[in-house]
Amino acid sequence: MPDPLFEIKGLCHCFGAHAVLYDLDLSIRPGEVVSILGPNGAGKTTLIRILCRLQQGWQGEILYRNKPLREWPRREFARQVAYVPQQVNVSFSFTARDVVLMGRLPHQKGQFFETAEDVIRVREKLSLTGALSLENRYFHDLSSGERQLVVLASALAQEPEILLLDEPTAFLDLKHQLEVYRILKQQHQEQGTTLVLITHDLNLAQSFSSRIILLKAGRKIAEVGPSGNVPRLTPELVSEVFDLAAHDMLLRDRQRLYLSFEA
Repeated sequence: MPDPLFEIKGLCHCFGAHAVLYDLDLSIRPGEVVSILGPNGAGKTTLIRILCRLQQGWQGEILYRNKPLREWPRREFARQVAYVPQQVNVSFSFTARDVVLMGRLPHQKGQFFETAEDVIRVREKLSLTGALSLENRYFHDLSSGERQLVVLASALAQEPEILLLDEPTAFLDLKHQLEVYRILKQQHQEQGTTLVLITHDLNLAQSFSSRIILLKAGRKIAEVGPSGNVPRLTPELVSEVFDLAAHDMLLRDRQRLYLSFEA
């Protein structure tokens, strides 16, 4: 079994007096697709932001490739780990091409202008996400779905080994949701990219992931999957995590939960 990309031991984090992560142990191995599920306030976004080094002040031990996370040079780390947030707001008048080009910054060596290689990669990733036609449009003029495809293209332009995604389809219509997950599946299958994503979609997590992490109130409740402590999602487990009675869940969302829990 390969060494973990991320090894997390005893992770804790507080916002003032409010603790959001408690003594969390977790590992992410190369080639996995890991979904993180849990109710609002479970600590999911905080965990992802810590892993991509956007959140400071945490306690515990985090290793990336057997090296303490805090010791990684930012540029070198950014060549390997990319982050896709729920939403991106760009204040300046950048085009979609400019936004994707930002993903090439970790690969630039001090020059002020993009190289021919950067231009090739930018157009390649815009094409991959179906956003090439948006290349010269201003980012702030795009729809939410179009913006998310451009942001995903920017993350892919980093050519990372691991993608960290915080509800990447939260504000998208069904068409754009399917498109984003098609792209992610293709990236995983063809490039071997490791994926870690926050989602509230039980069907997606069950069908798309190699492992599921269930968080509640900052604690890990269970790991679901071949290497986890339980083999699969059940109504009882989801009921425990989300504080819902299983029969109420089945009545309210019968079709989706049937798809998730059928053998």
